[in-house]
Amino acid sequence: MKRATLLMFISLPFAASQAGEFSTWGNDRGIDLFFDYSSEVMSNVSGGERTGTGYNGLASFGLDVDLEQTAGWKGTSFRLSGMDLHGSGIASRTGDIMGVSDIEGYGSVRLYESWIEKELLESGVSLRAGLLLADEEFSTLESAGPLLNATFGWPEFISLNVPNTGPAFYIPALGARLLWSPSDNLYTQIGVFDGDTFDSLDGDDTINRHGLHWELGNGQGSIIMGEIGYRINQGFNDEGLPGTYKLGVWHHSGNFQSLNSNSTHNGNQGVYASAEQMVFYEYGDQGLNIFARIGFAPDDCSEISNSFQIGFGYTGLIPNRDIDKLALGVSHAKISKNLPGRTAETVVEACYTYFMSDDFSIHPNMQWVHDPGASGELDAAVVFGLRVNLSI
Repeated sequence: MKRATLLMFISLPFAASQAGEFSTWGNDRGIDLFFDYSSEVMSNVSGGERTGTGYNGLASFGLDVDLEQTAGWKGTSFRLSGMDLHGSGIASRTGDIMGVSDIEGYGSVRLYESWIEKELLESGVSLRAGLLLADEEFSTLESAGPLLNATFGWPEFISLNVPNTGPAFYIPALGARLLWSPSDNLYTQIGVFDGDTFDSLDGDDTINRHGLHWELGNGQGSIIMGEIGYRINQGFNDEGLPGTYKLGVWHHSGNFQSLNSNSTHNGNQGVYASAEQMVFYEYGDQGLNIFARIGFAPDDCSEISNSFQIGFGYTGLIPNRDIDKLALGVSHAKISKNLPGRTAETVVEACYTYFMSDDFSIHPNMQWVHDPGASGELDAAVVFGLRVNLSI
């Protein structure tokens, strides 16, 4: 493990030296090539299933094309991307349900987020269709971005209540999203996605290991998401500090086994709300933002009946480190009352993002997980981690 970590730090600065030529090729024709690599080492030093160290690596690559510039198709853009996921993982050591690493998953090279989008510029409407990730656009928390636990991204009040986590990392779903922004402050969006990206109700993630196994129907159902958001005081004007407030719903049309009987339910659903508000402003992008999010789902067919995430993010806290980010978050997930013997899992996380350059950052991280798995059988886990990220 020490040798692998050493090689990681040796190779990434070399790759960064090649970033200029790679990232600017095709820009004059509306083509933007991108490459991101995240590499992390996480150690469970106490509690959980067992102590030990795991490694995760994630390479994302692809291209974004402005088809108006390249082909004259007004208001049209295109993305094609792939992903290489690898490593030994940390989840088997902690035994938690939230996911202490948001880049852990089945190791393979796969087709990833790939879509075409058409904007109707005068009406503020855009339509996107293809292989989509709902966690990129729905129920997001920008202020919680530095945090590494998956709960602060795609929340468990959705991921654990639908088959195989839903249309999110690490397998996108066939689907479409319609977005309407009638003003700079207000937006509403709706998305329809394949109900099982694994194409396996048994949770076999090897079936769609390369992202090329596309199957609709066969009892998988579909997931529909809707969200409305309101942004206030954008641009740091004299009226006050900026904030974003969201309200969302989701519905999965598949069949769900009742947790308190032998019957099945036709569909499952939930609601959520979130708020992000800057409460202290220095200058530029610097300042303190607080965030909160909560979601609910029915007790009778949902593992998670409700959960919430709260915390803060501060940009530029340390003098002369104006773009570094500090974040602290707490998440609490309550198990359905129809699953006797299980109660709730709680995680507290602190993370700091140190930018060595615009392209290269280091993320030391610490997490405390109370009652991993919410079974009452495991001692609290203490996890220390270090992630590095290269973006070209």
